[in-house]
Amino acid sequence: MSPTLLTELRQDIAEICQQIAAGERSCQSLFSLQANERTAAESYVYVVKVLESDPRIGKVQARRIMQDCHIDERCNVGSLTSAQISSLKVALES
Repeated sequence: MSPTLLTELRQDIAEICQQIAAGERSCQSLFSLQANERTAAESYVYVVKVLESDPRIGKVQARRIMQDCHIDERCNVGSLTSAQISSLKVALES
């Protein structure tokens, strides 16, 4: 990947996190997207960054949720299994 494309990808990922932090978008909406509906940034963003961006979830709680859902800290949204997505949705609803 060229440096320009990487820079654009990082900017898009930062924008996703800002949208979640501002309440313009929810974690659940991102996790609910099918693989063919996601942009590259939506697939490559780390799950932990998405969770930490939510103002209701802090760094500690984000990692606790991921641990409870058996998700590695280096996992990105595009790598989640359907079972992991389901458990994340349940954890975020409670």
